[in-house]
Amino acid sequence: MRRQQFLYLMGLSALPFRLFAADLPLTPSQSEGPFYPVVPIPLRSSLIRDEKNLEGEVLQLDGRVLDRQGDPLAGARIEIWQCDGNGVYAHPAQDGHQHFDPGFEGFGAQLTGHQGGYRFTTLYPVPYPGRPPHIHVKIWQSSQERLTTQLYLRGNLGRGWFKSQREPLQIDPRTEIGGRAKARFTFVV
Repeated sequence: MRRQQFLYLMGLSALPFRLFAADLPLTPSQSEGPFYPVVPIPLRSSLIRDEKNLEGEVLQLDGRVLDRQGDPLAGARIEIWQCDGNGVYAHPAQDGHQHFDPGFEGFGAQLTGHQGGYRFTTLYPVPYPGRPPHIHVKIWQSSQERLTTQLYLRGNLGRGWFKSQREPLQIDPRTEIGGRAKARFTFVV
């Protein structure tokens, strides 16, 4: 018996093939934290305002946003925000925010491309008292928030910060030709 005949007899011929494919695990969420920007986050791929006077190192972060079936999520809004090279956020509730590095924007957003891709030029994350280095991420589809999480540096998770059994999301920046650090992460929402 041929496959089509078998599926027809079993009543399965009308079901999409994807029904039998395994779903990808969703990217775990994590708290937004207290310093989500209080102003609208503008679309900008580079958070570096003045590289010559920047406190810290430049990092290129790129990757993709996919749905559970592995299909790209085109047109999703991905936002990132993080502290400057001195551990200060561009947020009025942050102590010392008036000293925020003028060479760094602190936050930005992009719309994912046709293949779900995104790319940011940002600051290599640094620790600040009580927290290991990290980048905050929020993903929206239309007006629906799909994910809020944080990316940490592999091998630099801080002592005793993660008390749960769940492994935190990690990026592993590599130095590319020209001396720039580059990291890649794929989100599944």
